[in-house]
Amino acid sequence: MQAAAVPLTDGERWTRARLDELRAARFRPLAFGEFLAAAHRRAAEQRRSRPALARQANAWSAVGALAWLALAASGPREFRDRPRSGLACWAATSMMLRWHLGMVETEDGLPRRLGLADASTLLRAWLIPLAARSPGPLVVATAVASDGLDGALARAGRPTRLGRDLDPIVDAAFGAAALRGAARTGSIGRSIVALEAGRLAAACLYTARSYLIAGEAPGRARARAGRIATPIRAAGMIAAGAGRRRAAGRLLCAAAGTNAALALRAWVDGRQAGLGAPGAPSATFLRGGPTRDGLEQRGLCGVRIEEARPARLAGPERDPR
Repeated sequence: MQAAAVPLTDGERWTRARLDELRAARFRPLAFGEFLAAAHRRAAEQRRSRPALARQANAWSAVGALAWLALAASGPREFRDRPRSGLACWAATSMMLRWHLGMVETEDGLPRRLGLADASTLLRAWLIPLAARSPGPLVVATAVASDGLDGALARAGRPTRLGRDLDPIVDAAFGAAALRGAARTGSIGRSIVALEAGRLAAACLYTARSYLIAGEAPGRARARAGRIATPIRAAGMIAAGAGRRRAAGRLLCAAAGTNAALALRAWVDGRQAGLGAPGAPSATFLRGGPTRDGLEQRGLCGVRIEEARPARLAGPERDPR
């Protein structure tokens, strides 16, 4: 069954136009500077037009910072050892949130407040410094639980564009931090670290190429590998945190193998279908205007992917704001 077509929101149209300009300028440094300046101005406009939401975001940012300070002063050693990195990471997260308040709206553009699903995603971002130092079983299990919780909470209500796009970014950032922490503590072997780092890098490059260069969303089939491999990879990281290096290595190898096999199958299926790549952009042009008619899917590697009919986008359909 196909989902009903949903018109692009004003923010998505704005971003598509700016990215079209960036591609036309061949991604020159000056063009990037102009893009960031335009994004900064639009973010400021959104904060002025939605003061209650801006105050809520500021309050959440303050709570996260105060929690780090309190735990660094009298909490576990993991917090006492990393107060600066914890606060720096949370400051970057807060800045990102302030820049993207325009995305706190439903798929059809209805403004919303930050909700429990957003809080669950931000909790995972708050844990990133701990994962980068030593991804213990409790830290990894909490992150995995929050990943499942924010999806359930979003489905129970009306998910926002911010939550839709922020969730996979936080997944990728937490995964990279946990990998760094595991390499630092020696809880997984160097070859496994290299394998997982390559997987993350390939996923990020593929997504960046799809949106910035090809002007289309990655195909849904690419997300299937991430979804299937997520429990295996999570079990591997928990085993690594518990000191079971051999079991962790086997589980992470199995997860990487699952990713690779399903990605190859998706590529072959795409070639046989005559699409040239697994997946097609999830926007078409109906009645003279762009619409979004794909069904969203997500994968652990931080790639948010949709399935759609084979049509070509004039520009990236997703608003990075």
